[in-house]
Amino acid sequence: MSEPAAFKYRAFISYSHADTGWARWLHRGLETFPIDKDLVGQETATGVVPSALRPIFRDRDDFTAGKTLTEQTLAALDAAQALIVVCSPAAAKSRYVNEEIRLFKSRYPERPVIPLIVGGKPDDPKSECFPPALKFKLDTGGQTTTEADELLAADAQEEGDGKNLALAKVVAGLIGVPSDEIFRRADRERRAALRRRRRVQGLFALLVLLLALGGLLWLEGPYLFEQYHWFTAMGPNVLKPEAERALKPGSEFTECTGGCPPMIVVPAGKFMMGSAEGVGLDTEHPQHEVVIARPFAVGKHEVTMAEWDACIAAGVCPPTSDMGWGRGARPAMNVSWDDAQQYVAWLSRHTGKSYRLPSESEWEYVARAGTTTLYSFGDDEAALNDHAWYKGNSERMTHPVGEKKPNAFGLYDVHGNVWEWVEDLGHPSYDGAPSDGSAWIEGVTSDHMMRGGDFFFDSSFLRSGQRYMLPSNFRNYSVGFRVARTLGQ
Repeated sequence: MSEPAAFKYRAFISYSHADTGWARWLHRGLETFPIDKDLVGQETATGVVPSALRPIFRDRDDFTAGKTLTEQTLAALDAAQALIVVCSPAAAKSRYVNEEIRLFKSRYPERPVIPLIVGGKPDDPKSECFPPALKFKLDTGGQTTTEADELLAADAQEEGDGKNLALAKVVAGLIGVPSDEIFRRADRERRAALRRRRRVQGLFALLVLLLALGGLLWLEGPYLFEQYHWFTAMGPNVLKPEAERALKPGSEFTECTGGCPPMIVVPAGKFMMGSAEGVGLDTEHPQHEVVIARPFAVGKHEVTMAEWDACIAAGVCPPTSDMGWGRGARPAMNVSWDDAQQYVAWLSRHTGKSYRLPSESEWEYVARAGTTTLYSFGDDEAALNDHAWYKGNSERMTHPVGEKKPNAFGLYDVHGNVWEWVEDLGHPSYDGAPSDGSAWIEGVTSDHMMRGGDFFFDSSFLRSGQRYMLPSNFRNYSVGFRVARTLGQ
């Protein structure tokens, strides 16, 4: 098989449908992995070290309708410099994964094949994770033999390498650099970022000290600085009780001139949460009725960079990268669940009102806005272009909020742009979920839920019922949030 003139993909990720979440994590981790500038341009066994590992092939939705699945799979494999196999008991049983491995190894035996274990163990009769074509060598006809193929695997499981080291090992395999060096350089960059953050925090602390007048004022310095910023820069405009009681569904209000998101009042009501049998993923079942007993307010749009920057200026929220795309009206991103909690706590302190993240059921209630269809506007995926920034139109970046059509409640960007954190802990299904609209905060995991999809994903991830979970300290350029506010408190 002759080599193509240039590779279209840095790697092809082969995975079972059951491991889609792991494949998404790996795809994002690789495409955003910071290659140390000192390594870029070096010659290694796999070629010249690139400045970024993009693009990585994962999404079969890139295929067109004009050719067969086999033809397009072969074309993608041929155009990939390496093959990464997400290994698990499900992958070991998948004939599609096995065939992709067999085709790649038989056509390009000199190209790297990199296993990433996410479940099970090799050679374990109860939880074998290697497909046969990965585990054994091929004969000259491209068929699996009984001779073991020795491969170095990365293990993302906690009892193995863990996610960070496993990702470093995969990167090392792609660029031909020892994994310990990749991990050490990435760790050095993380430590440098932490030092930069601490320097910024130190500057704020110094300013507080300069404003302090004596020991008592020094102890109250951070709070006084927030108050000073609030009254001089943000300008409070908190709703008085009589004005709050007069709010009706559809009413809009903002409780300061800067930093407070515009809020929309949504009515009480009930809806069927989740997806009907045969629709969506297992995580969206069982479908169940939820009753929202009282009106509440929710952000008209996702919290913006400008609104987040006001919290940074107050010395409360951590600085975040905008990836060079711009700030202002673009949605805040690279925000963890923990970071979002700092923001809503800050708003609550200064307004005396109950700002918070919406519960997952509140989020789906306002996103559906009275509909039972796949999206808030119906079932037609073609209409997404009018309502959302997603893979089909975003050019792989965020866009200013409010540029697409709102849903029936007057909310913008409930589909796409960035994923939105909600209050609830992560759960793999709705078994035992609350039915009163409250957050589900009992669980066995520290992960938290996020909703709405983002600019990077295709239409299937933007459905009103789609849900996803990640650790509370996870930050990414496609993750942000919108706020909610309890009324009458």
